[in-house]
Amino acid sequence: MKPATSAKLKEYRCFSGLLDGVRDAIAKKLIPVEATEGTQIIREGAPADSFYIIRSGDVDIIKSTKWGQAARIKTLKCGEGFGEMALLTQSSRDTSVIARTRVKLYKLLKKDFEDILQSDSEFTRLMIKSFRENHKYNMLKTLQPFALLEPQRMLMLMDRLKEKIYLTGEYIITEGEAGDRYFVIKSGCVSVKQNKGTNDSERVAVLRDGEGFGEEALIRDKGRNATVQALDDTTVYILERDDFDEILRDSFIEWDFPEDIPDDKRERNVFIDARITREYEEEHIKGAINIPIEVMRQQFEDLDPADEYYTYCTADSRGLTAAFLMKGMGFKVKAIRGGLSAWNGPVAHGSNAAHSRVKGNEVS
Repeated sequence: MKPATSAKLKEYRCFSGLLDGVRDAIAKKLIPVEATEGTQIIREGAPADSFYIIRSGDVDIIKSTKWGQAARIKTLKCGEGFGEMALLTQSSRDTSVIARTRVKLYKLLKKDFEDILQSDSEFTRLMIKSFRENHKYNMLKTLQPFALLEPQRMLMLMDRLKEKIYLTGEYIITEGEAGDRYFVIKSGCVSVKQNKGTNDSERVAVLRDGEGFGEEALIRDKGRNATVQALDDTTVYILERDDFDEILRDSFIEWDFPEDIPDDKRERNVFIDARITREYEEEHIKGAINIPIEVMRQQFEDLDPADEYYTYCTADSRGLTAAFLMKGMGFKVKAIRGGLSAWNGPVAHGSNAAHSRVKGNEVS
């Protein structure tokens, strides 16, 4: 691989506005590097030691979420740079970088990068601009509902999200009201309560940073089935119904009609009945396990990510909601279109002691 030249650097955005003499000095400090497909160029959590420019090929920027997902932030191509964020903030790497194809890179060591920052204001301006553009994008990618969203839909999302603060004790959603927005917690903590037919509502969940809520009313086109109240001062991102449908629903809900599910998938895949236990016990797909949609968030740890899943309810709505929640957590899942009403296979009655499935394919 040939060494960098001032003329070649002029083709790259982060170097194009620099004076010729500055580019000459940088060119002498760039180290040519090559990597094969799949090579880890930067490891998340490692000390920051270099800035990179892509000479040819593509790399993926990957970030681990607190739920264990490997979220692809974006794919960078020829002429783009990476690694500046940790150098600018004097912190460890907050993402990994993996060679998507065979790549050729120019590597600028930390000391040389810092020397250029101090000596050239235009380079500093461009690096800070890049940092600001990427910071919000990368932060949104760490939120659970957006972690696995494709980069092009992430760009759409950034333009349409609104931000709002709810004070401690303030109600965000009230049970029974119309559902027209989806919420994701940026910071804070909320309580989710449902009316169980008594005078007092029962707390069914506590949601924290990065978790989303409000999807069920949008997918099922029904009123809110729970009340959500801020336990602390809580900042949320809000996505209107039309934007939710276009960006998230279409990305996270896949389905098959029963007649399109081949026998091998019926035997191999795990079927999840998302209805309440009473409905499940009346009749369910033979071999299905029962995880009501109301408690599904609390059951994710019991599900094996190596399995493939089908979700269903009596018709469509709760099965689609379950598929949405599971897909957002990285599971391989589809809903059964038409649910139990359209099912053309064997059914069973009673509990069969099949109410949860734990890792290792054990039923308890």
